[in-house]
Amino acid sequence: MPTVDERLKHVSLKVKRAKEHVTDLQRELRAFLESGPYKIGAKHDPETRKLIYYVTSAEPIPDCLSLIAGDAIQNLMSALDHLAYQMVCNDTGDNPPNPNWIYFPVADDAAKYEVKKRRRMEGARQETFDAIDALKPYKAGNDLLWVLYRLNNIEKHRLLLTVGSQAAGMNLGQLMASHLGGTFPAEAVAAFESMNVFLNPADKGFPLKAGFELYIGAADEKPNPKQQFRFDVALSESGIIDGKPLLDTVNHFTALVDGIVTALTPRLK
Repeated sequence: MPTVDERLKHVSLKVKRAKEHVTDLQRELRAFLESGPYKIGAKHDPETRKLIYYVTSAEPIPDCLSLIAGDAIQNLMSALDHLAYQMVCNDTGDNPPNPNWIYFPVADDAAKYEVKKRRRMEGARQETFDAIDALKPYKAGNDLLWVLYRLNNIEKHRLLLTVGSQAAGMNLGQLMASHLGGTFPAEAVAAFESMNVFLNPADKGFPLKAGFELYIGAADEKPNPKQQFRFDVALSESGIIDGKPLLDTVNHFTALVDGIVTALTPRLK
């Protein structure tokens, strides 16, 4: 019988490859954001005279970001499929009854999971199903795992994942400094300017386009040339995930799969 390490070899290789993709994604994302893809302007509403900061231009998201994220997601889901295969092999003495149709079971709800799991892992022992049941691999049980599963299906069978830019906040310290200037000591104003605290907007404007209003100030307020805004590249698929930062999301998926592998490794002993 293979050792635990031997059974985990392909699982570990898939996770390792996913992490390499995440490193590539981080590098490409940083390069894009540091290229200055967003331009900001300020104007006054002709009727209310209120100051408006807005996006004057936003460069398209490089296709490589969606491609790399998709590759990472595929490797992570594949790692779970390899894990499922090895668990069935372990339970059947390396003689699974249906070796070409073993997949890690994830479903849209608990009832569908109960129907699917024995088809996906035919031959597995009840103890193995109990261990997987504890993960609640379905929507409203383990939402992050369900999102990983659904995104993997989209990326493999339909089209590239939908990524786009969105607003990620304005520097609250600079905003306060601009309002207090002239009434507070210079050192107090400078302290606010150095706060580097960003106010997260409720409306992030995904996918970001020219003309999107980032902040509406007071009537006759003067634009602050130091005012900073942050932007992010986000992932969004209708009914699955809504404007979540791309890199953070893929990192969460990676940690999730690492945790699942650790939790289920005892079933290989």
